[in-house]
Order: sequence, then structure tokens, then C-alpha cells
Amino acid sequence: MDLVFLLIYPILGAIVSHLLKINAFGSVVVFFVIPSVYLTLKAPQYFKKAFLFSLLAIPFIVVVDYVAHLTGQWIIPHSMFPRVFQYITVEIIFWAVLNFYFVTIFYEYFLHHHFTKKPYSSKIKYPVAGISLLFIIFLFFYNFFPGYLHIPFFYLTFGTIFILIPIILQFFYYPKFIFKFFIVAAYFFFVTFIYETAALQLGWWGFPGQQFIGWVSVFNVKFPIEEFVFWLLLLAMAILSYYEFFDNDEK
Repeated sequence: MDLVFLLIYPILGAIVSHLLKINAFGSVVVFFVIPSVYLTLKAPQYFKKAFLFSLLAIPFIVVVDYVAHLTGQWIIPHSMFPRVFQYITVEIIFWAVLNFYFVTIFYEYFLHHHFTKKPYSSKIKYPVAGISLLFIIFLFFYNFFPGYLHIPFFYLTFGTIFILIPIILQFFYYPKFIFKFFIVAAYFFFVTFIYETAALQLGWWGFPGQQFIGWVSVFNVKFPIEEFVFWLLLLAMAILSYYEFFDNDEK
């Protein structure tokens, strides 16, 4: 019944979004906060570990979103809040944390069932150090050499390095997780496809740039192939690859 609810809910969320003409911030509440709270109430034992892991998304999405806006890979045209570093919206930071959290707690609740009293692994220091270094490098270029942040075909480059390659390494070294990861990816493809189409129809975000390898057209909306591959298809598996390797010890 939990899975049935979570399958029906995104469709209802899209209908409500269109009827009420909600904004980008409201979309995160509808599509991510409510189902995340639902799963948290069903499985509170996973909250602390999933939440702490999801906080890793904050400095990472700040860097990624800045370069994406700068290069026109995607933009959020309207925000309820002041922007950070000229371009970055509170909405996308909120989305990134909730996306990481929703994927992780969905995985634990339905498929993995790996509860530990310790809310983090000793290996978590490596992604913390890596993300911190990435953020420091970003600040250096942002303040002194901003022109170097104009990275050609940024979505393709970022997606290959930080999404595709970790998944390949995970499946090569730990193939036992393939089935579970594909189940999670199938569900989140369903959710993000509905979310994507609603977002483009209601103007929550857009893709003004031209440096894409191609386009997907469906339901009178158009988005880059990179968006289809790296977010709709692969992002959930990439999140779980990081989660298993750095915070769950591949158990």
C-alpha cells in the first residue's frame, strides 16, 4: 500500500500543481517534502543517517547550479528568495537536499533495510573533504578568474564525471546492488518525468542554452538529452552509489 500511494501521489501532485499554479518552491514541497515526510513517519530509524547524508548536496549543488546558470544549461527564472552568488536559488538547494533524502530513505525502506545506530560511516570524511575542496576551488575562480567557470557543454561534462562514472564503478566492483538500484531508478524515473513535464509547462525552470547534444520532445515540452539521461535515468543510481560507498560501507 505504501508503494501504491507513492506511485499515485506524483500524478496527484502534478494535477494539484496545475490547478493551483504553484511556484518552484511549492513544487519541491509537493513532489519531495510530502513523500519524504510520509516515508520518515513509516521508518523513522533511517531519518538521521539519510538526512546527514543529504546535507552533502548543499555545497555541491551551489557549485553546479552556479555554472549551469552562468552557461545557460538551465535556469530557474523566478525565486521567492534572494539569490546566492548572483544565480543560485534557495529552491534548488532545497530540492537537492530533499532529492538526496527521498532517494535514500526510499531505498532503505523498500529494498535495503540496513539500520545502523551510527548515523554515518568513517568513510564519509572523504566526500566531505572532496566537496569542501571543490567549493574552495569554486570560490577561488568565482572571485579571481570567473571566466574559467564558463565550461563548454557543462551538463554533459558534469553528468559524465559525477553521475555516470560513479555508477559504472559501483556496478563493476559491487554488482550485487544492480537489481536494487534499478528498481529505485525506475521509480524515480517515473517521479522525475512527471515533475519535469509539470515544471516546463508551469515555468519552474528552463534550458535557454544551446550546448546540448540533443533534445527530447514530449507532451508539448522540450528538454535536453542530458537532462533525460543524467537526471531522469541515472541520478537516483548515482546518489545511491555515493551513499553505499561512502556512508553505508557497501553492506
